[in-house]
Amino acid sequence: MKLLLLFIAALLTAAGIASYTAAESGFVLITILDWTIQTSVTFFLTMIIVIFVLIYFSIRMFLQIWDAPGELRRWKKQRRQQLSGEYLSRGLLALVEGRWKAAEEALIKGVRYTNNPLINYLCAARAAQRQGKIAQRDQYLGLAHAGNPDAKIALGLTQAELQIGQQQTELALATLTHLHEQQPKQKQVKVMLLKTYTELEAWKDVLQLLPELERTKLLSKENIIAAQLQAYAGLLRETGSNANKRQLVNVWSTIPKRLRRELHLLEVYTTEKLKFADTEECEPLLKQALKIRWDVEIVRLYGLVEGKDPVRQLVFAESLQAGHARDPVLLLTLGRLSMRNSLWGKARSYLKECIEIRPMPEAYRELAVLLEKQGDYSAAASYYQQGLSLATAVARHDSVKLLEQAEEEVTIAAGARQVV
Repeated sequence: MKLLLLFIAALLTAAGIASYTAAESGFVLITILDWTIQTSVTFFLTMIIVIFVLIYFSIRMFLQIWDAPGELRRWKKQRRQQLSGEYLSRGLLALVEGRWKAAEEALIKGVRYTNNPLINYLCAARAAQRQGKIAQRDQYLGLAHAGNPDAKIALGLTQAELQIGQQQTELALATLTHLHEQQPKQKQVKVMLLKTYTELEAWKDVLQLLPELERTKLLSKENIIAAQLQAYAGLLRETGSNANKRQLVNVWSTIPKRLRRELHLLEVYTTEKLKFADTEECEPLLKQALKIRWDVEIVRLYGLVEGKDPVRQLVFAESLQAGHARDPVLLLTLGRLSMRNSLWGKARSYLKECIEIRPMPEAYRELAVLLEKQGDYSAAASYYQQGLSLATAVARHDSVKLLEQAEEEVTIAAGARQVV
């Protein structure tokens, strides 16, 4: 288009000159050796312009032909970039939509058109894992590492995340530990280490890592506290399961006071202490907690622990009836404490009232034990049977709910596979 405009401009210029010189007489005489050329001024000027235009276009054409290979290379480069972007966009879109096979195919096709296939391989590894192709996933990760040896952190984090998603938690821990040794200040590695330690229930490692996460503000204060509570609770259960009473007490003493006030930790500690039939120290802790706030689980545990003074323990429990007189868990606790004080009639009354309000297997059992102590074996057997039937029904109901939930999850998963 530019060349055409230039050519038209040259013609218009020549026409203008011809028009201007038409009225003028005169000629041009050129002598070269024995050659003499004579022509009009108009024709001479016109020929000068025509020759200039021809030379100009010849030079332009020569330069274009000379630059043709470079132009072809630039076109091919642009075309490769365009195809690379198209395949990457198509693959990422399919990945987001859950079309794993289509995502993998598009991403791998795009590898041949890109100079940096890191993202293609990493995303293809995710798509392969969602299809259960673990060997293919590892192959993509290996290719990504071979092509980008400097991207160790990105590769390692992706590999660990995929390993966690595939329940390969031990392998993920090894990957993250290696990364942490190489880059101890890398933030995301620390966050994923916390997640992996939690999955493995390595509570001591969690507690060791949390101060660093808190200091660098990688987690909010609320998340730090939640992680601490979870870790200490897990450590208490782990110690209790190992039947180490002294170690259980030591763990409890290492918990910061501000966290020992948390009802959840107090529940876990008391539950584990009950395994050793040594709960005297727990009674004042539970009592203090109930003075501050009502909690049904703490009330239940208060009826199971044995304090120094069972009479005062019962008196305090009865004081909780203000505002909670018909709470079935409180009535169960009062029944248990009354039995511990040999107040059989009061215990029987509390337990029967509990059963009337809400039948519970524990209440039936306690009432059966009470009747057995009083020699009423027939009635005791009846309550044992009723409690067992109720416990069986509750267990069956819970099992049915779990089965229905599992079936629903399987149905959803099957539907997702059909969509893919």
